[in-house]
This record gives sequence, C-alpha cells and structure tokens, in this order.
Amino acid sequence: MIDILAALLLAAPAPLPKPIEEAWDRTPPAVTGAWVRANPVPGRPAAGYLTIIGGGAPDKLVGVTSPGLRIELHTMSMAGGVMKMARLESMPVPAGARIALASGGNHLMIFGVAGSPKTVPLTLVFGSGNRLTTTAEVRAPGTDPHAGH
Repeated sequence: MIDILAALLLAAPAPLPKPIEEAWDRTPPAVTGAWVRANPVPGRPAAGYLTIIGGGAPDKLVGVTSPGLRIELHTMSMAGGVMKMARLESMPVPAGARIALASGGNHLMIFGVAGSPKTVPLTLVFGSGNRLTTTAEVRAPGTDPHAGH
C-alpha cells in the first residue's frame, strides 16, 4: 500500500516555477478614459488621451489606427524652458501597469479630424499582436480639466 502511495506522489506533477506561470498569463491589455481634444484651428491635428492598463505580460504599444485618420504616438517634454514634442515609434506597457497618455506628456496626435464628430473609434495595436478597440469622446478645445497642472 505504501509503495502505491509513493508511486502516486512521484507521478503527481510538480508546481511550475513562478516565471513560467506568469509567462502563461495571456490577459490582454485594457483601455479606459479615452477622449480627443478637438483643435480650434481647422486642419490642425487633434490630441488624444487615454489610460492603458497592462495585461498579464509585458507588451508595447506600436500604433493606433482609426478609419480615415492618421495617428501618431507623441511625447512632450520641457528643455531649457521650451516645450518640445517628438514622435515615438512605440511605448512600453509593463504587465499590470497603468500608462497614462495625458496632456503635457505622452499623447496621440490625430490628423484628419474634420467637422464635429462626437466620437472617434481608436484601435490600439500592440507588439504582441493584441488589438484593442475603444471609442473616444471628442471634446471641444479648452475642456481639459488638467490643463496647466
């Protein structure tokens, strides 16, 4: 009887090491709070903001698309008292982290918003192949509650 019990214990699978378990976490990233600030000057790009919540594994945002629009990832910084903006090729999204695209920092530059749409569909494209679609509310210029902070 003891030999049978010992054989069963030896045949039982051992728990996987923690890093392997985490590598299997395929929870996709999520997005919240997406909105677009319209530009008061016709023909100028709008700005897009949102928060990305990282999934179960590290990833990177490699692009954002929307029908009929061109969208670029941008960063904003101060250097010598001058605000500078630069295009980003990608943005890291650590597992479980909250990445804010907000006024005064990383954001979306959205070219081609015409008229007065109430919403804009945004599809976030990640290096892992994940794609996440959300709807961003379009707000009038000057409606950013955090401007100047």
